[in-house]
Amino acid sequence: MLRLLQHYLPIRTTLLVLGESLVLLAVVGSLMSMHLWDLASGIRGAEFTSIWRDLVARELYAREALEIALTSSVGVVVLTQITLAFARLYEFSVSASPFRRAARFIEAGGAAIFANLLLLVIAHAWDLERVHTFPGLSGTQAVMLMVTSLTIGLALAWIYRAIFHSLLRRSNLQLRLLIIGSGGPAHALARQVLRHPEAGYRIVGMVPENKNTDSNSTQPSQWLRDPTHQATRSTEDLVLENVELLRERQSADRDEPEPPAGRLRALVRELGADAVVVAIEDRRQALPTNELLDCRLAGFDVREQEELFEEITGRIAVSAMRPSYLIYNEGFRRQSWAMLAKRVMDIAAALFLLAFVWPVMLASVFLVRRSSPGPALFKQERIGIHGRPFTLIKFRSMREDAEAETGPVWAAGNDPRITKLGRFMRKTRVDELPQLFNVLAGSMSMVGPRPEREHFIRSLTEKIPYYDQRHIVKPGVTGWAQINHPYGNTEEDALAKLQYDLFYVKNQSVLFDLSVLVTTIRTVVLRQGT
Repeated sequence: MLRLLQHYLPIRTTLLVLGESLVLLAVVGSLMSMHLWDLASGIRGAEFTSIWRDLVARELYAREALEIALTSSVGVVVLTQITLAFARLYEFSVSASPFRRAARFIEAGGAAIFANLLLLVIAHAWDLERVHTFPGLSGTQAVMLMVTSLTIGLALAWIYRAIFHSLLRRSNLQLRLLIIGSGGPAHALARQVLRHPEAGYRIVGMVPENKNTDSNSTQPSQWLRDPTHQATRSTEDLVLENVELLRERQSADRDEPEPPAGRLRALVRELGADAVVVAIEDRRQALPTNELLDCRLAGFDVREQEELFEEITGRIAVSAMRPSYLIYNEGFRRQSWAMLAKRVMDIAAALFLLAFVWPVMLASVFLVRRSSPGPALFKQERIGIHGRPFTLIKFRSMREDAEAETGPVWAAGNDPRITKLGRFMRKTRVDELPQLFNVLAGSMSMVGPRPEREHFIRSLTEKIPYYDQRHIVKPGVTGWAQINHPYGNTEEDALAKLQYDLFYVKNQSVLFDLSVLVTTIRTVVLRQGT
């Protein structure tokens, strides 16, 4: 997998995006610039009179006009692919299904044509000379060629996708993994590999551990049990019950030296594995050090379960994680210049959004006051960076006495305390807009973990390992956990979100923040909020 903007990007997705970019650029670039080819080559004729007049009026040479047309074509392709991404057409769960791909592709294609035509009109109206501009073409010609080129380009992109997925199904391009272990961490990793085929991994087997090993033996008893550690029928079928390598090691005396290495290497070659992944629950008793060293020196890749889990899922496996993984792993860097850049981006983004959404905020104040008794704004103490409390501001989406009888409780999916207007505001994230003032005040960031109340934090810290580490950064209006995990009101949901939060804390950067903000915009536009 490739790493881009602090994300692990599957090679399959990269090939799909790049291939589709080339197809679209070849069609759009050629059709939107072909009227300039001969002129740029020095050919003259009466048929080029109208084009020459336009170039002279713009004070452009033919080659310069061709460069502008090609650059604008790149912009058309980028905007088109952003529209396709908004429709989730680069997610393999959608793209690999012919029926789901067809419906979304038609919708996204129409939206892409409309967006490009709108930008073409804006560029013409504002007389933008080098943005979405095609010198030598009249307005009508540009519109007709734009529609034609995008229609042909999207049709060829559809054919490319069909061929691409067909080749993937027939070819064997996956990296074959042998998992060492069959406890909770091993099954959690196996489930994610099976759930994300686009990551390009395939499990050839799991070397079994002793079944009497407690799945939580390496964690204190009060820790919340991770539900993803449960075995499923699909993951159980991967266990190589006839292999006794780990069982023998677990049953042997701890002081007894390991037998000569070579059995694991032979198993790797027999199964045709490309890499070995260590996912043993209690490594103090069962880690076959000599066997793993023998495989590594023989040229096979040996990886840790935590590393691969993080790469595939975009979150950190908290329940199966050893402290040494956080201590010695790269990430969690804090440079002063990066923190300054993040603060500048927070202020700029908050001011930019306020300049556009203030009418929506004023309307919300009026509607909230009219829809139910009570103030328009809801203020509540939350815990911020380094455990410092601050006052969070939101538009009120529940009735005023929501917790008068129950005390502090999480909101449920169909919570009766939420007003009709509040349900709409939560879905569209309008209720979060006042938090922009928290960002300007410095108590929050645009991107970060969701701020929680002290009551919940005390409870969750006692049950979830490393939960308090999410407070080493400012809480955010949006975040990596919010855009990847649906709203939940259980401790298991809190555990899943912590995995995403720690991944963000580890890989935090301005570019990562920008990617989260773009995804949040898609969530709001498509009304996928909670």
